[in-house]
Amino acid sequence: MAMATSNTTAESIEQFASKVRGGIVQPGDDAYEATRHIYNQNIDRSPALILMCVDSADVIAGVNYAREQGLDLSIRGGRHNVAGFGSNDDGVVVDLRQMNNVHVDPDRKIAWVGGGATWGDVDHAAWPFGLATPGG
Repeated sequence: MAMATSNTTAESIEQFASKVRGGIVQPGDDAYEATRHIYNQNIDRSPALILMCVDSADVIAGVNYAREQGLDLSIRGGRHNVAGFGSNDDGVVVDLRQMNNVHVDPDRKIAWVGGGATWGDVDHAAWPFGLATPGG
């Protein structure tokens, strides 16, 4: 059941949910507490909903929904931003963690990396080809 916040209605959330392939996590859901937290535990924000994107269409839908509803929008990749920019209070979080695919072309020494991939995902895909990423 969709939960309404101060800036949304249950109906708008249900309509939005019908347009996306990824799941929506919101206050009251069993997964909400674990899903809303980011790496920096000093940042404690509570978004109105978190869209667990599985493809670019979900990302577009999430951005459009936040704009249409007048809600703050945060894009979350690996959840490691020190300042906590991957979350907000009472807005929409577009979570990319399920979009963590990495494809390495060893001949050209390039990689295509999904927005939810971490350095660990990239290194894991690159290592078999004797490649690594500079980063820290």
